[in-house]
Amino acid sequence: MNRWQGACLFGAMVVVGVFSPHASEVFPLASRWAMTGDGGAAQAADASTGDIAIARVNGVAINKSQMDKLAAEYLSKSGKAALTLEDKKLLMQNLIRRELILQLSDVQALKKDGDIVRQVENYEDQLIITRYLEDQVGSTVGVSDEEIKEFYEKNRDKLTTPAKVEARHILLRSREDAEDALAKLKQGEDFGKLAKERSVDLPMALEGGTMGTIEKGKTLPELDDALFTLAVGEISGIVQTKFGYHILTVDKIIAPELRPLDEVREEVRATILRQKRAKAFDDFTGKLKSNAKIEVLDTEFSSMAK
Repeated sequence: MNRWQGACLFGAMVVVGVFSPHASEVFPLASRWAMTGDGGAAQAADASTGDIAIARVNGVAINKSQMDKLAAEYLSKSGKAALTLEDKKLLMQNLIRRELILQLSDVQALKKDGDIVRQVENYEDQLIITRYLEDQVGSTVGVSDEEIKEFYEKNRDKLTTPAKVEARHILLRSREDAEDALAKLKQGEDFGKLAKERSVDLPMALEGGTMGTIEKGKTLPELDDALFTLAVGEISGIVQTKFGYHILTVDKIIAPELRPLDEVREEVRATILRQKRAKAFDDFTGKLKSNAKIEVLDTEFSSMAK
């Protein structure tokens, strides 16, 4: 295993519970995982949960669901399609190490540490609130095709691709050099040839000064102003930026285009859903607040009690 794979494994350990006894309660069950190879661990069902024990450490079970979660996180971080036998053995080793650490008397004592207890309680409260709101508010909100079409028509400007240009430039270190290059261009010298000979912007200069496709608003303001006023084939004057002195030309103008509804349908649906859930949440908590007695003791926030 190389250092990068080790980092992925470590990240998986942290996120799905190798260093957190409570994380196994948070993440959904991943795809089924099975030990392979000679000497596979004997499996026994956990009577309390129906889970399957795939190993035991001093009598404490390591369950299949723990491996499923850890395996899923590792696959996500590593980009692999499937686990190798080596990967599985490493994950098992990490689960065993986790359990060994958790069984230390000093570690068990930390479960009574006031700061840790408060953090666990706060985290538990947040999980409960999130689940409750999803059940009571989020699950009641939907988005119809009519709402998607209406949003699409009302927000055509936001769903339109920005203007773009395919451009080239020649970058010089001094105004004098730029004036000399511009004079040569006005006399008919080839832009790409001069870029290769004079531009200091490598490696673009070697390709005739190509800047690729530039989206309006995504480059330096000085360049943006010049590029999006040029016609195809037109050569700019000298444009000064913090990098030096530029001479620009545009090879192609790509006009703004409204993205098709089918292309943005799910994006629009997600946007509407976020908006409706936010409103439903505000309405729900507003009702709770109207029926509650709220006392804000810090004068800085006294207006919030009204």
